[in-house]
Amino acid sequence: MTRVKQFLCATAVASLVAGTGAATVGTQLGLSAVTAEWMLAAEHVLLLGTDGTNLDKILEYAYNDDSGFKMLMDRGITAATTIAGHMTMSTPSWSTILTGVWDDKHGVVSNVYRPEPYTTWPSVFNLLEYNKPEIETTVISGRGLFTEIASTGGYPADNIIGISGGSTSAEMDALVTQETISRILATTNNPNIDTFMFSYQSQVDHAGHSYGGGSDEYRDAVINVGANWKEILEAVAQAEAATGDRWTIIAVTDHGHQQNPDLFGFSLGHGFQSPNETSSFVMLSLAGNEAQAGGQSLSYQTIDITPTILQAFGIPMRSDFDGVPMQTDPDILNGIVFPADLKQALTDAINSYGYPNIGIDVMLSVRALAGGAGYFLENYALPPILNFLQSIVDQDIFGISWLAEGTQWVLKTVGAATADVLTDIGRVVAYFTGAGVIPPNDAPLPLPGAAEFTGSLEALLADHAVDAPDLGGSDLSLLPDVDALLS
Repeated sequence: MTRVKQFLCATAVASLVAGTGAATVGTQLGLSAVTAEWMLAAEHVLLLGTDGTNLDKILEYAYNDDSGFKMLMDRGITAATTIAGHMTMSTPSWSTILTGVWDDKHGVVSNVYRPEPYTTWPSVFNLLEYNKPEIETTVISGRGLFTEIASTGGYPADNIIGISGGSTSAEMDALVTQETISRILATTNNPNIDTFMFSYQSQVDHAGHSYGGGSDEYRDAVINVGANWKEILEAVAQAEAATGDRWTIIAVTDHGHQQNPDLFGFSLGHGFQSPNETSSFVMLSLAGNEAQAGGQSLSYQTIDITPTILQAFGIPMRSDFDGVPMQTDPDILNGIVFPADLKQALTDAINSYGYPNIGIDVMLSVRALAGGAGYFLENYALPPILNFLQSIVDQDIFGISWLAEGTQWVLKTVGAATADVLTDIGRVVAYFTGAGVIPPNDAPLPLPGAAEFTGSLEALLADHAVDAPDLGGSDLSLLPDVDALLS
């Protein structure tokens, strides 16, 4: 395939290069030092996601040369961000990251997946595939949420890799890491195809829920993810050296975590508005932009990620995005500083964030309780009871096992129905507290084959693949060639 070189119009590049200087600490760096060359070189974009990861714990445990977190901070720009005033549940937060709009637009308020929000507010996968189907888009995740989002809409990602192996979240993350590395290195075999990849790590969030964000287990998970990301960044460097292409890398988390489990030894972890829960971060290493390496942004937000990815590939912005491209927005560029001590500057930024005002705090607490009730019943409250009943069924005790099996059936039936009702009630409460109340300005993406469709339907249908390998028993160093498995 002939390379489709990504570019901004000459006027836009010239206006940015001629712009005013960004605020700095120490030596001032004007935009004149940010050349057009790196704005024309975005051929590969990698989005790294880690769930429920507090930046202060990264700075405490993984700010060293063995960590991909530190490597990415040294390579790009880091922002300590907050999502205070917005929901701190995973699916709402990841929906914001992958659509570029807040929950008052996309309306996602619980971890129960529904496709409708992503047809009304198309994901980054849909927007890339609709506008430029020649871009090779890939999602690699052990969590079904992302394979679902990437499959939704008329323009799914090309490669949807659901990792189902591994007996722990750490083992699953290791498999995700090796598959990501394999996909990155595979780009050297055909450097003429532009790529977007999303790779997701889950273990930090799992440790937070089980042990609390202040636990040793949480610390170990942060260190593990940092080690995984180091391997991924080393693979990017290898690919860059082999092809001469440069990669744009973005890293983000969806929310933070409460520090301690509750009295029962389990932590809800997040969902409310404490500073630990609303803590987030964004790291951006823009292709070829060494001039801003090691900087700090005072302006990045999680809503900026999808616009940034689209801008990297020269795709027009939606008129109703809440976010803006981090590499071209003047206000954001003027919010880049170069502190003498980045770690301390980020710590100070984290400590400056607090609770939203009391009205918003109460409103979002009500929304979180209502929106999460059905999911909590179905995924946390019922399973221990059903597992206990199953243990009695397995003992095959005359009469008692039969009674346990009947009770199990009733709980499953009634529980599922109750969870559905609670979820519906949660959506109503969410709407009346401001979620999903703002409709889009832009028209929905036309269906493939419609008159308005601008891409190649034949290429769209031919290029897409879905793979869900169970790699639990595999040697990580000998990960199979997924393309070969698909052929």
